[in-house]
Amino acid sequence: MAKRNQKPKIRKAQREQVIRAAKEQASKKTARAAATAPTKAAPEQKIVKPVEVSAPQVGGKR
Repeated sequence: MAKRNQKPKIRKAQREQVIRAAKEQASKKTARAAATAPTKAAPEQKIVKPVEVSAPQVGGKR
């Protein structure tokens, strides 16, 4: 049956089913990410090197 010929309650039920499935997928991903995140070692902080600033140019324009 074409989408435009479906009854509103059928469309609503399908939409809710898709939304529910998407939420379950998202919760599974976050659960996996939470389980794997603590096992990773903390990245070392980068050492910020001081940037040499060139001396100001002396002398005006002609």
